[in-house]
Amino acid sequence: MTTRHFDYIVHKIDAARRKADSLANGMAHPGIEGQIREIAARDCVEPFLTQSYQCSTGKIIDTRQLQSDQIDLIVYHRKVAPPILIDRNPGLFPVECVRYAFEIKTTLTADGIRDANRKFRSVSRLISFPRKQADGTVKGGVMPATVLFAFGSDISGSEIERYQRHTDEKDPPCTVLCVLGKGYWFYHNEAGWLGREAAADQPQYIEFCMFIAGLMNSLAADETSLRPFSPGAYVSLDDVVFWRRPERSKP
Repeated sequence: MTTRHFDYIVHKIDAARRKADSLANGMAHPGIEGQIREIAARDCVEPFLTQSYQCSTGKIIDTRQLQSDQIDLIVYHRKVAPPILIDRNPGLFPVECVRYAFEIKTTLTADGIRDANRKFRSVSRLISFPRKQADGTVKGGVMPATVLFAFGSDISGSEIERYQRHTDEKDPPCTVLCVLGKGYWFYHNEAGWLGREAAADQPQYIEFCMFIAGLMNSLAADETSLRPFSPGAYVSLDDVVFWRRPERSKP
């Protein structure tokens, strides 16, 4: 037996999928179809965010002024940075404020996997919470989870096995894979890929409900354990990010 909240999530994703299919039907322009899918995905994610988080689209930046590729859907923390650093119109978001970066696909294909990996690699090149080490190197902190979400697939086989065939890195650029009707997986640094395939004897959209449950758990935990963020680093890198206490003079 499913719970009322499980049923609510299923209703949300089913309605969004039907709406997107209806709007995208006969649409000859892939860019417009992609935008429709992004809106549908946003409608399915935004209701489950905790109060400090919002959704948008754009690019992720770091204190070195590096930028990611255009990201379909960004879940970002809106309370730790002043408005000048989070402007939803240009869509530039400090990496320290971003919790999830989504790439949305209508139908997941091998080319779609490679495209998502390319965009996620542009995120992995950024450095969050940079700190200069004693040897002069710069070490970064926690990074956003990268989510490859698809409304469907062009294969009948295992999605996680296909993703691994098209990903050479030891640590994959994508850390969460959710494909409606196929399954949900997330990557753990020590255990590797964890998750499950969808099956005919399971409730419909169980893979999406599992993803939403994980998202809500992660955001709720973050609300009570936010890491200190120095927004001034985006104004004066050397003076703020790598600021060090002066050594006390010897008596």
